[in-house]
Amino acid sequence: MASRFETDGGMNMKQWTNDSIYLFGLIACMVVGTMAYTVLLSESNTGLLGYLILPAIVLSSLIFGMRAGLTLSVTLLLFLFIYFRWFASIYEAGNVQFFNGRGISFTVLLLVMSILSGLVHQLVKNDQLSRLELEERARQLVAVDSETWLDNAERFRMDLNAERDRLIRHGDAFAVSFIQIQELRQFEERYGRTEYEWFLNYFSDELHLATRRTDHKYRIALDTFAIIYPHTSPEAARVVHDRIRPLLEQYELQSGEHVSLTHEDTFYDVNRENGNAVVDEIIANMSAFS
Repeated sequence: MASRFETDGGMNMKQWTNDSIYLFGLIACMVVGTMAYTVLLSESNTGLLGYLILPAIVLSSLIFGMRAGLTLSVTLLLFLFIYFRWFASIYEAGNVQFFNGRGISFTVLLLVMSILSGLVHQLVKNDQLSRLELEERARQLVAVDSETWLDNAERFRMDLNAERDRLIRHGDAFAVSFIQIQELRQFEERYGRTEYEWFLNYFSDELHLATRRTDHKYRIALDTFAIIYPHTSPEAARVVHDRIRPLLEQYELQSGEHVSLTHEDTFYDVNRENGNAVVDEIIANMSAFS
């Protein structure tokens, strides 16, 4: 999982580099377009209005997106065409024409600048979404136990409170159980690091196999694991512990030696009536394991 995150991070860094080059190219094109627009204005007697059109269109596309910029561009061009065609004496003087080379260049340039600004808006928006996605992945990694890849104590508290809130709103019930393996604190010292890591991977896999996909599994302390069972009674939760018990009582080391790992099971029934009190008790008992 860590290597996958690192790979995704590398891919995102490469994507950001490509996006930076793309953004630089868009900005360069916009600078050239602005210079060309200024040249066209200098050759036309459009007054202050001409200098306001381009900033309005560019800002519209940058803030609201390409569609808004193009809509404003077409609206302004239509307005200018009607204004200069029927109401402005400047049309009669021949300074502004929409169907000669200068007029067509003016129209095309405004539309192109609107598209370029819209592309910048979309690129920045995509980069923001990518950054938020990376931040979410980082938060998920922080909420995961690095040795078992089970969710950790912080995530357990969050999910436990979320289940309680759901319970208060919709009723029903859920169960919580702890599995405390006392020998786990001395396991590495007694059997070595390799055996310790092997056991954690093995136990994590067996925990997933013994539970439903909707059950949430956690490592909340060095020697303690927790499970939240939505819409489940404590009796059904005991079935999971019954499946795990033989694995701990007759655990086989890599050397072939069998050892019995003593453990303690704790169960909680959480319903609408006792939800707040039991959840507070669970959190208090969890803190004792740390």
